[in-house]
Amino acid sequence: MRPLTAAEEALLLQPHDTCFRCGRPTPPGVSLCDRDNPGRIKSPSSTQVHGTILVGVLAGFIGLAIVFGATAAGAGPFRASVSGAATRPDGGLDVVIAVANEGARASSASCRVSPDGASDYRDYVFFTERIASGETRQFERSLEPPANGSTLRSANVVVRCN
Repeated sequence: MRPLTAAEEALLLQPHDTCFRCGRPTPPGVSLCDRDNPGRIKSPSSTQVHGTILVGVLAGFIGLAIVFGATAAGAGPFRASVSGAATRPDGGLDVVIAVANEGARASSASCRVSPDGASDYRDYVFFTERIASGETRQFERSLEPPANGSTLRSANVVVRCN
């Protein structure tokens, strides 16, 4: 590496940037030194860089939306119901859930079981195996008793699948 010129040494005493390639000091906002950029070709502005990144991110989201839309076409709707329930001695419930795929192709369902009929953070969520189009499958699940010591009632249980 050659020694610094007097201009480069003076630049070290002031706020400066460094050359992207060799690390020599450059004026603020300049990304390449005179040695690495003899034609003084300007680097892209920050607006150009950020605009390019924004376009790339938006194109990525649009691409993902197209892929997700294509993979989800024909999946569902799913009809779900509680086909059986038994109260356990601890106050919890063992439930049998019937899930029917009314869609055009085989797919898995995401089901949410609300023990008290209203959706909240204590709901039991599970994913089914693949269910063929027009087929109904049954799944057994156990619901934990409420923390307050009361007993769950099967009449209040609501199941939603999508």
